[in-house]
Amino acid sequence: MTTSPHNESSRFDNSGKKPLYYRDDQDFVRELIWELIKRKRYVRRESKYHIKVRDVNFWPSTGTISIDGEGRHPAKGAQALLALLDERYPKRRGRNEDAEANTSDTSGSSSSSAAPVFWIGLDNSDLPEDYDAIPSDSWDDDALE
Repeated sequence: MTTSPHNESSRFDNSGKKPLYYRDDQDFVRELIWELIKRKRYVRRESKYHIKVRDVNFWPSTGTISIDGEGRHPAKGAQALLALLDERYPKRRGRNEDAEANTSDTSGSSSSSAAPVFWIGLDNSDLPEDYDAIPSDSWDDDALE
């Protein structure tokens, strides 16, 4: 009798990697993994009972956190895990945030940037009444004749 190598008890998905979600995961485990993904954290499941982000380990059933090479962390729970990751691995600022910080004057307002800023909208509700969608000086009138 032939059995499928990818049955429900398999710890690997079809690609050979361990899945992020299991069918019987509790809702808070799924929500935690989703939150880690939204925060752009590389999260993986070492097993059904073990979540790992870099060298930080988390066991959802007990809330225990440990750090590779350091041992058990004193705080417990999902919120403590998120706080530890933010503290241990702060996210770098993006280019836009850096540019805004560099162009701010002492009053806290940003000066004009060197790059043009475009607004694209699908309706005309925010446009002033005197707005000219096609400025007359933008066309070569001689080319139209």
